[in-house]
Amino acid sequence: MNPSVPILIFSQQTADKNIRVWQQDERRWLDFADGLIQSEITLGKPDILPLVLNRAMLAGMLFVGPPKRILLAGTGGGAMARYVADRFPDVIGDAVEISETIVELAKDYFEFPFNNWQLITADIVDYVQDCQQKYDLIVIDIAVDQKTPTWLIKQFFLQHCRSLLTTQGHIAFNLLVDNADSFMHSLAVLRKVFERRTLCLSLPNYRNIVVMGFKNKPSFLDDDIGSKLAELEMAWGIEFTQFYQQMLKDNPKNSGVF
Repeated sequence: MNPSVPILIFSQQTADKNIRVWQQDERRWLDFADGLIQSEITLGKPDILPLVLNRAMLAGMLFVGPPKRILLAGTGGGAMARYVADRFPDVIGDAVEISETIVELAKDYFEFPFNNWQLITADIVDYVQDCQQKYDLIVIDIAVDQKTPTWLIKQFFLQHCRSLLTTQGHIAFNLLVDNADSFMHSLAVLRKVFERRTLCLSLPNYRNIVVMGFKNKPSFLDDDIGSKLAELEMAWGIEFTQFYQQMLKDNPKNSGVF
């Protein structure tokens, strides 16, 4: 059966972007008319994450226990919150988004969950400075003009984020840069803040590189790695084996967590 034609179900021009919501059959997504999908869900299936980037941001679960509290910085449509709320309903989450329009779209079009989740309209820089809560996982997925803004890579901001992590907490950072020099500079700052307890995960066919930073040295996978990967894949519905194999390629020995 051939898919139907995508239908534009919301459009609003703001000062700096054209915010649009599309639907094609059971697929619904958010974009800014720049060729990139910002958020995507499958209607009727909250237990899956359609975008590989969203799934890759959870690859740190290979090294830590299941999270009890999560902070999402740059919520978009809230696909990750929806997914976590369905698979792990006991997890408490805070989702921070600076755009009031995006916040309303998350509620009206993307089934943002409100059991155990808060949707907060705020600047993430202000939020991390004032927050008193501790998190097991912080997911930072913010881009401006298809690049990670420089203020996100500042040591001051990242140190605040690290201070909000629990003892075994970690951060997952979606890094979008123009070239190898920019990547190495950004990675150097992250490695300094997290005292070299970092991991990179590249995504074939994508510019995105997920960088994870751990508050403390994480537990390594035990010898029975196949069993652990299978258990995680069953619980999360995510291709952890593929991500682990890619991380082995991306992270030379003694370069960080490995």
